[in-house]
Amino acid sequence: MVDFKENSGAVLLAGSCGDAADMAPNATGLSVSLRHLTILLPDGRALFSDLNETFHAERVGLVGRNGAGKSVLARTMVGLVTPDTGRVVRRGTILYVPQTIVPAAQSTVAQLAGLGPVFDALARVEAGDVGEGLLDLLEGQWDAPVKLQQALDDSGLAHLRPRHLAAALSGGELTRVALIGAFLSGADGLVLDEPTNHLDRAARLWLHARLAQWQGGAVVISHDRELLDGMDRMVELNATGLHSYGGNYTLYRTQRDAQAVAAQMALQHARAERNTALRALRRQHDAVQQRAARNNKAAKQANLPGIYKSRLKDGAQAYCGREQMRQQASKSALQDAVRQAAERTEDAPALALMLPATAVAPGKRVVTLQDAVPPFPVDTPPLSLTLAGPARLAIKGPNGSGKTSLLKMLAGRLAPVSGACQVGVECAWLDQHSSRLLPAGLSVLERLGELRTPLPEGQLRSHLSCLGLGAAQVHRKSGALSGGERLKAALACALWGERAAQLLLLDEPTNHLDLDSIAALEQALSGYPGALIVVSHDERFLDALDLTHTLEHTSQGWRLESV
Repeated sequence: MVDFKENSGAVLLAGSCGDAADMAPNATGLSVSLRHLTILLPDGRALFSDLNETFHAERVGLVGRNGAGKSVLARTMVGLVTPDTGRVVRRGTILYVPQTIVPAAQSTVAQLAGLGPVFDALARVEAGDVGEGLLDLLEGQWDAPVKLQQALDDSGLAHLRPRHLAAALSGGELTRVALIGAFLSGADGLVLDEPTNHLDRAARLWLHARLAQWQGGAVVISHDRELLDGMDRMVELNATGLHSYGGNYTLYRTQRDAQAVAAQMALQHARAERNTALRALRRQHDAVQQRAARNNKAAKQANLPGIYKSRLKDGAQAYCGREQMRQQASKSALQDAVRQAAERTEDAPALALMLPATAVAPGKRVVTLQDAVPPFPVDTPPLSLTLAGPARLAIKGPNGSGKTSLLKMLAGRLAPVSGACQVGVECAWLDQHSSRLLPAGLSVLERLGELRTPLPEGQLRSHLSCLGLGAAQVHRKSGALSGGERLKAALACALWGERAAQLLLLDEPTNHLDLDSIAALEQALSGYPGALIVVSHDERFLDALDLTHTLEHTSQGWRLESV
């Protein structure tokens, strides 16, 4: 029997599910076994099928491309989704933290952390109520307020108190409180879905440390490569199922790259074998046809009875038919070998930025801030800086320090409270949801039409395809695109409108991308000839951009450094 306790987005699964025979006698600790698991989409297609895997008390990174079904699999593991076929056999308690935490109305920090019943029981006991069950509920939990406040302090949330309303918290604060509740829960295992998406650098380092200390099991869905490098094992979900790799992300990537090279070599070998064999088959076919023609001609010229000539003709036709069937079977086998080799390869997502007009000449002034003060946060000290040429600046700092406000000011969306802000080139701001460049009600082709793109439709479609947007995406409304597809479409609008952007302002561009798409974006931006200003907490992404400067928010204000 499965018993669920909803807690403002976090879910605690208590008990086990499965036949008693599945459980080892007197077994303890965590075990989650997927047995021939299949989930179907509403149209009847399989999201994934016949999955088999077992998770124990270990830290496992679950990765895969967007749309592969990682979040659905996580919810299935904890019992929030019922599989169409197969089953999940669980032992131990599991706490699930989803990507987005939505607090219930009037819920408190304590309730968000899963400690609402404990705090309520403590309040009743302090008021003199010693009703039935209260003391049992508080067994081992009398110091819960102290533990929760200490955990809040350690995570950088010292300004919060357990009775504060959760609705007033930011996305990053909500995630941290839910994670604190997970670590305090005493569960045997955790299932965390993209836990770093809303966390700043300090909060990410806190999570890395807590997971490193965690003694139970953990299944972590993430594209944070630093976080994944702390895992004991990696499991990849793709179109062919679940595939386990020993070691952390770096080792997984090494193995995957070696497999990809081997798969490509096997595909090239299969194609070469097929082409060689097909040429040999064509030669054999031509030889058979020529021999049949010679035999027919000889039979006609020979002085043989008609019935004997007819038998010779029938025999020749039967031989040609058998030979044709043999050749067809050989061709099918060759094509099957190539198809099977191709199925073992995965096409990397294409992403290319192609527009020479975006180049910024060396020495060309791109950005000038003279004692500029953004409108948020209050009491921000004035900022002065000058960037010239194809500069690449990373803006760093904790959540709430004004990084997005600074980008908005550079994009002309906000005016400085005082001082001057000048941008000397055409710029484009890609916000976290790409909504400014690409409104939800428009497709990328419609939006590029509004932006009076100078590119002919054929060339535009070719460019969009190189950006990873095929025929299925270019006509789809922006609101129906995935986060990664919206980012690519917004890049297209920035670069291929009437006025191409020579300065890209990117706000957390990797938040909605899978690992392969992040790698493709890094490769594409590395060849972009314009200037970049990027807000990101993903250090590995920033390292790949060949930065020229960093601008970091400190307790003394903004600090600009050359790289």
